[in-house]
Amino acid sequence: MTQVRTSKSTLTAMNMIYFSLVSIMTFFGLIVLLLNYTGGISTGMDKDFALMLRYILFALLPGGMAAGYFIFKQSLASVNQNLSLKEKLMKYQTALLIRSACLELPGLFGAVAALITGGNSFLLFTAIIIVLFFLFRPTVYSITNDLSLSQGERTALENPQSPLN
Repeated sequence: MTQVRTSKSTLTAMNMIYFSLVSIMTFFGLIVLLLNYTGGISTGMDKDFALMLRYILFALLPGGMAAGYFIFKQSLASVNQNLSLKEKLMKYQTALLIRSACLELPGLFGAVAALITGGNSFLLFTAIIIVLFFLFRPTVYSITNDLSLSQGERTALENPQSPLN
């Protein structure tokens, strides 16, 4: 017997994948912060190397955000409006994962730089990305706007028990 996918199960799966990316980055950043404060990893901080990593992050943060934005918008622009809601949501999930990967890169790089250099200021980049993840999280409203869903599709998406065709 085939299980019918409802809007609730689809949105739950999408959010679980999305927030697992955020939680991995958050926990890694917290572990790095803990290790740096307790002296668990003692590194002789090379100021030139730390400065180079900072410049890379200054380029990577807006670069990752821009790449994620443009790839996300380009992916959504290619979604055919004649597709079923289920197919649109699958394409949305793919675009969302690509955008998330582009955003996650500077966040994880900041945590790795903090781990390597022992400088907690790099974790500010990770914190910025975590905040952006929460601002760009998939909601019914954002999905409806991003995919330009019809009123009927939005109603189906808002109803948790609505089967997706």
